[in-house]
Amino acid sequence: MPQNSNAQSFVRCCVAIYIDNGFALDYLRYLFPQDKDTGHYQVSSAGIVGGFATYLAQPSIMPVTLSEEKGKTVCILDLPAVDGLPRNQWMQYSRTDMVRINHVLADCFDLDFYRYYLKGIQYGYEKKDIVETYVISRNLVTGEPFDTLHKRVFRREMDIMKQKVDQLKRKAKYFFDESDTNPIKPQ
Repeated sequence: MPQNSNAQSFVRCCVAIYIDNGFALDYLRYLFPQDKDTGHYQVSSAGIVGGFATYLAQPSIMPVTLSEEKGKTVCILDLPAVDGLPRNQWMQYSRTDMVRINHVLADCFDLDFYRYYLKGIQYGYEKKDIVETYVISRNLVTGEPFDTLHKRVFRREMDIMKQKVDQLKRKAKYFFDESDTNPIKPQ
Protein backbone atom coordinates (compact mmCIF):
# COMPACT_ATOMS: atom_id res chain seq x y z
CA MET A 1 0.00 0.00 0.00
CA PRO A 2 1.46 3.37 -0.85
CA GLN A 3 2.70 5.47 2.01
CA ASN A 4 3.59 9.11 2.22
CA SER A 5 7.21 10.04 1.86
CA ASN A 6 7.30 10.87 5.56
CA ALA A 7 8.14 7.57 7.27
CA GLN A 8 6.08 8.48 10.32
CA SER A 9 2.86 9.06 8.37
CA PHE A 10 0.57 6.09 8.13
CA VAL A 11 -2.04 5.37 5.53
CA ARG A 12 -5.44 5.20 7.16
CA CYS A 13 -8.60 3.69 5.79
CA CYS A 14 -12.23 4.39 6.63
CA VAL A 15 -14.85 1.98 7.86
CA ALA A 16 -18.44 2.67 8.91
CA ILE A 17 -19.98 1.07 11.99
CA TYR A 18 -23.25 1.19 13.90
CA ILE A 19 -22.93 2.05 17.59
CA ASP A 20 -26.10 1.04 19.39
CA ASN A 21 -25.42 2.01 23.00
CA GLY A 22 -25.24 5.56 24.33
CA PHE A 23 -22.47 4.86 26.82
CA ALA A 24 -20.53 2.91 24.19
CA LEU A 25 -20.73 5.94 21.89
CA ASP A 26 -19.59 8.23 24.72
CA TYR A 27 -16.70 5.90 25.46
CA LEU A 28 -15.75 5.78 21.76
CA ARG A 29 -15.57 9.59 21.86
CA TYR A 30 -13.37 9.37 24.97
CA LEU A 31 -11.00 6.76 23.51
CA PHE A 32 -10.49 8.15 20.03
CA PRO A 33 -10.25 11.80 18.98
CA GLN A 34 -12.46 13.01 16.18
CA ASP A 35 -10.90 14.69 13.17
CA LYS A 36 -12.19 18.26 13.13
CA ASP A 37 -12.61 18.31 9.34
CA THR A 38 -14.18 14.91 8.67
CA GLY A 39 -15.67 13.94 12.05
CA HIS A 40 -14.05 10.51 11.71
CA TYR A 41 -12.72 8.81 14.82
CA GLN A 42 -8.94 8.37 14.67
CA VAL A 43 -8.53 4.81 15.93
CA SER A 44 -5.28 3.50 17.34
CA SER A 45 -4.69 -0.24 17.43
CA ALA A 46 -2.74 0.06 20.69
CA GLY A 47 -5.69 -0.51 23.07
CA ILE A 48 -8.18 -3.35 23.39
CA VAL A 49 -11.04 -1.60 21.58
CA GLY A 50 -8.81 -0.10 18.88
CA GLY A 51 -7.04 -3.39 18.22
CA PHE A 52 -10.34 -5.24 18.06
CA ALA A 53 -11.85 -2.67 15.68
CA THR A 54 -8.73 -2.64 13.51
CA TYR A 55 -8.30 -6.38 13.16
CA LEU A 56 -11.97 -7.17 12.48
CA ALA A 57 -12.17 -4.86 9.46
CA GLN A 58 -12.23 -6.57 6.08
CA PRO A 59 -11.30 -5.08 2.70
CA SER A 60 -14.10 -3.92 0.44
CA ILE A 61 -13.99 -3.27 -3.30
CA MET A 62 -16.03 -0.07 -2.94
CA PRO A 63 -17.01 2.34 -0.18
CA VAL A 64 -19.61 0.93 2.18
CA THR A 65 -22.28 3.33 3.41
CA LEU A 66 -24.62 2.54 6.26
CA SER A 67 -28.11 3.96 6.28
CA GLU A 68 -29.52 5.46 9.45
CA GLU A 69 -31.35 2.96 11.64
CA LYS A 70 -33.48 3.70 14.66
CA GLY A 71 -31.51 3.47 17.91
CA LYS A 72 -28.15 3.27 16.14
CA THR A 73 -25.55 5.90 15.38
CA VAL A 74 -23.37 5.59 12.29
CA CYS A 75 -19.74 6.36 13.07
CA ILE A 76 -16.82 6.45 10.66
CA LEU A 77 -13.56 5.06 12.00
CA ASP A 78 -10.21 5.90 10.44
CA LEU A 79 -8.17 2.76 11.04
CA PRO A 80 -4.38 2.65 11.09
CA ALA A 81 -2.40 0.53 8.67
CA VAL A 82 -1.07 -2.49 10.57
CA ASP A 83 1.20 -5.35 9.58
CA GLY A 84 -0.37 -8.69 8.80
CA LEU A 85 -3.68 -7.44 7.51
CA PRO A 86 -4.63 -6.73 3.92
CA ARG A 87 -5.39 -3.04 3.67
CA ASN A 88 -7.48 -1.35 1.11
CA GLN A 89 -8.73 2.17 0.74
CA TRP A 90 -12.16 0.91 1.79
CA MET A 91 -12.95 -1.43 4.64
CA GLN A 92 -16.12 -2.94 6.07
CA TYR A 93 -17.49 -4.82 9.07
CA SER A 94 -19.96 -7.65 8.93
CA ARG A 95 -23.11 -7.23 11.04
CA THR A 96 -21.74 -9.84 13.45
CA ASP A 97 -18.45 -7.96 13.80
CA MET A 98 -20.34 -4.72 14.52
CA VAL A 99 -22.18 -6.48 17.36
CA ARG A 100 -18.87 -7.81 18.69
CA ILE A 101 -17.25 -4.37 18.62
CA ASN A 102 -20.28 -2.84 20.37
CA HIS A 103 -20.04 -5.48 23.11
CA VAL A 104 -16.30 -4.96 23.56
CA LEU A 105 -16.80 -1.19 23.68
CA ALA A 106 -19.62 -1.48 26.25
CA ASP A 107 -17.69 -4.01 28.35
CA CYS A 108 -14.52 -1.89 28.35
CA PHE A 109 -16.63 1.08 29.40
CA ASP A 110 -18.13 -0.96 32.26
CA LEU A 111 -14.72 -2.17 33.40
CA ASP A 112 -13.30 1.35 33.29
CA PHE A 113 -16.26 2.71 35.26
CA TYR A 114 -16.15 -0.06 37.88
CA ARG A 115 -12.39 0.36 38.35
CA TYR A 116 -12.81 4.12 38.76
CA TYR A 117 -15.76 3.64 41.14
CA LEU A 118 -13.95 1.13 43.35
CA LYS A 119 -10.85 3.30 43.52
CA GLY A 120 -13.00 6.24 44.62
CA ILE A 121 -14.72 4.13 47.27
CA GLN A 122 -11.35 2.91 48.53
CA TYR A 123 -10.22 6.50 49.00
CA GLY A 124 -13.41 7.29 50.92
CA TYR A 125 -15.12 9.60 48.43
CA GLU A 126 -18.90 9.99 48.28
CA LYS A 127 -20.56 7.81 45.64
CA LYS A 128 -22.23 10.77 43.95
CA ASP A 129 -18.91 12.63 43.73
CA ILE A 130 -17.21 9.58 42.23
CA VAL A 131 -19.83 9.20 39.52
CA GLU A 132 -19.97 12.92 38.69
CA THR A 133 -16.19 13.07 38.47
CA TYR A 134 -16.19 10.03 36.19
CA VAL A 135 -18.75 11.63 33.86
CA ILE A 136 -16.67 14.80 33.63
CA SER A 137 -13.28 13.04 33.35
CA ARG A 138 -14.48 10.87 30.46
CA ASN A 139 -16.07 13.81 28.64
CA LEU A 140 -19.51 12.19 28.71
CA VAL A 141 -20.87 15.76 28.53
CA THR A 142 -19.27 18.66 26.73
CA GLY A 143 -18.06 20.33 29.91
CA GLU A 144 -17.87 23.77 28.26
CA PRO A 145 -17.36 26.62 30.70
CA PHE A 146 -20.60 28.33 31.73
CA ASP A 147 -19.73 31.76 30.31
CA THR A 148 -19.23 30.28 26.83
CA LEU A 149 -22.66 28.67 26.81
CA HIS A 150 -26.10 30.12 26.54
CA LYS A 151 -28.16 29.44 29.69
CA ARG A 152 -30.51 27.06 27.89
CA VAL A 153 -27.63 25.02 26.49
CA PHE A 154 -26.01 24.97 29.92
CA ARG A 155 -29.23 23.69 31.54
CA ARG A 156 -29.59 21.04 28.84
CA GLU A 157 -26.00 19.90 29.43
CA MET A 158 -26.62 19.79 33.17
CA ASP A 159 -29.77 17.69 32.58
CA ILE A 160 -27.79 15.30 30.39
CA MET A 161 -25.09 15.08 33.04
CA LYS A 162 -27.69 14.38 35.74
CA GLN A 163 -29.26 11.64 33.61
CA LYS A 164 -25.88 10.00 32.99
CA VAL A 165 -24.91 10.29 36.66
CA ASP A 166 -28.22 8.68 37.67
CA GLN A 167 -27.77 5.87 35.15
CA LEU A 168 -24.23 5.16 36.33
CA LYS A 169 -25.27 5.31 39.99
CA ARG A 170 -27.95 2.68 39.26
CA LYS A 171 -25.37 0.60 37.38
CA ALA A 172 -22.97 0.82 40.34
CA LYS A 173 -25.70 -0.03 42.85
CA TYR A 174 -26.73 -3.03 40.76
CA PHE A 175 -23.15 -4.23 40.31
CA PHE A 176 -21.90 -3.62 43.83
CA ASP A 177 -23.67 -4.93 46.89
CA GLU A 178 -23.76 -2.20 49.55
CA SER A 179 -21.77 -4.44 51.91
CA ASP A 180 -19.00 -4.70 49.28
CA THR A 181 -18.41 -0.96 49.05
CA ASN A 182 -17.00 -0.25 52.50
CA PRO A 183 -14.10 2.09 52.04
CA ILE A 184 -10.65 0.66 52.53
CA LYS A 185 -8.67 3.22 54.46
CA PRO A 186 -5.27 4.02 52.93
CA GLN A 187 -2.41 3.31 55.31
